[in-house]
Amino acid sequence: MEAAQCFKSFFDFFCHHRIIQEAETDPFKQNSKRHKLFIVKSVLILVACILLGIYGKSFEDAFIPNRSCINRMINWVCLGAMLMTCFIVAWETMVASREDVKIWNTFETIENALRLCNQNPDETLRKYQRVYKIIFFTYFALLCLIGAILVIEFKDMDGPLVDFIVIFELLSIVDVNRVLQIVMYVRILTCYIHHLKEAVRNAVLSVSMGNDPDGPNLEPIQTQLRKSSACYFLCIKAFRLIQDQFAWGLFVVCLKFSIILWNEIYWTVYRAIMETSYELYCLNVVPYHFVYFSFTWSCECLTAEITWLSQLLYELDLNKASTYIKMRITQLMLLLEYKVFFFHTFGVCRVSYHLIVQYAISGATKVSFIAQLMIDFYNEMK
Repeated sequence: MEAAQCFKSFFDFFCHHRIIQEAETDPFKQNSKRHKLFIVKSVLILVACILLGIYGKSFEDAFIPNRSCINRMINWVCLGAMLMTCFIVAWETMVASREDVKIWNTFETIENALRLCNQNPDETLRKYQRVYKIIFFTYFALLCLIGAILVIEFKDMDGPLVDFIVIFELLSIVDVNRVLQIVMYVRILTCYIHHLKEAVRNAVLSVSMGNDPDGPNLEPIQTQLRKSSACYFLCIKAFRLIQDQFAWGLFVVCLKFSIILWNEIYWTVYRAIMETSYELYCLNVVPYHFVYFSFTWSCECLTAEITWLSQLLYELDLNKASTYIKMRITQLMLLLEYKVFFFHTFGVCRVSYHLIVQYAISGATKVSFIAQLMIDFYNEMK
C-alpha cells in the first residue's frame, strides 16, 4: 500500500505497531499483543487524569497561579478543560482503537480503485508526506523551545506558573497526538481526492473533444466515470470512518481550543492593564495553536479539492455527452452538493477558518467585559 509505505514512520508511531500488514486480500490486521499493551497505556492515562482531578484541589497553591479571584477561576477553567480533553481523548482512543484497521483497509481499496482509473498516487503521497513531516516536527521543535525557555527563566518565574505550564504541555500531548493522527488521515484522503479529480478531468476533456454524443469512442469514458464514481463513494466511506472514530475527541479539542484562546486573550489584556509580565501564559499555547491551525488548514485543503472537482464538472458541455454520461455527471454533482467532507462535532461546530474567527470574537467579547471590571476595580484601589 502506497500510503502506508510513504507514511511508514508515522504509521508505526500512531498505531504503535498495533496494525500489521499481511495478505493482499486483507492487508491490515490487528496485532493482539501490541493492542493489549496499548490498552494498558490508555488505562494508565485515564487513571492519572482521574487522580489529578480528585486531588488537584489539594495542590492548588502548587500549580495554580493565584493573583486574584478572577485569575484563579480562569486558571481552573483552563485546567478543567485540559483534564476533560485528555480523559475523553484517551478513552476514545482506547475504545475506538480497532477502527484504525478499517480506515487503512479502506485506503488500500481506494488506491486499487485509483489504479483502475489510471492514476498512481505514489509521487503525490510523497509530496504530502513531506508537508506533513514539517508539521509534525515543527510541533516537537516548539515543545523543545518552550522547555528551553522554562529552563532559562526558571529562577525568575513563579513556581506555580512553571508547574501550570508543565502540566498543560504534558496533558496536551495526549490530544495533540490524536489531532496529528487525524491530520495524517486527512492529508492522505486529500491526495486521493486530488487524483480522483485528475481522473475526472481526463474524462471531461475527452467528452468535450468528442463530436458524436453516442459514438463508440465514448465507451472508455463511460467506464472511467463509473470507476471514478465508485472511487468517490470509497472516499466518502473513509471520511465517515475517520469522522466516527474521532468524533468525541474533535468535540473536546475544539472546546479546549476555545477556552485556551479565551485564556490567552485574557492574560494579554491583564498584562496590558496591570503592567505585569505574563508572556509565558501566551507562549506555552503556541504549539497547541500550531497543531490546531494545521488541522484546520488540512481540512480546508480537502474542501478546496472537492470544490475544484465540482467546478470541473460544471465546465462540461453536456450537449456532447451521451445519456449515460449525463447520468453519471449528474450523480457526481449531486454527491458533491451534499458537502460530506466536513468535520462536524455533533452539530455544535464545523472545523474551518470561520470557527477560529468565531472563537476569537467570542473570547474577545468575554475578556472585554472582564477587563472593564478589572479597570474599575484597579482605579478604585488607587
